[in-house]
Amino acid sequence: MYKGFQEKMFQNPWGVNEGFKHLQEKLDELLPMMGRCEFPNSKNKHLDKFRRAQNAAYDLFNNGLGNQRALFNKIYGWSVGPKDTCYASKMTWGYWEDRVEEVLTPIIIAAAKEQGVK
Repeated sequence: MYKGFQEKMFQNPWGVNEGFKHLQEKLDELLPMMGRCEFPNSKNKHLDKFRRAQNAAYDLFNNGLGNQRALFNKIYGWSVGPKDTCYASKMTWGYWEDRVEEVLTPIIIAAAKEQGVK
């Protein structure tokens, strides 16, 4: 390890903070195989938002937002373009994971509270 370098306590693989991974996994079990959650505008609104946020993040990391750019921008408030992912860019994979985590963690927490997941 380099002098003066400190590893972050939690990493954020694909935007999921490792400290909340257990919540994310339990919430995943509550999601339908396809489509929206039942009652997405009332008793499952945070769970459905979690579903959409997770799908959008997957599209960023797997497809470079080739399929869900508008949804991603709506949920996360920013998007990624070709200039952001080019070789000369100083923005690394970890940078994008950290940016997604900033928005995804509060969504996970809200969905967990709504569903009574601990």
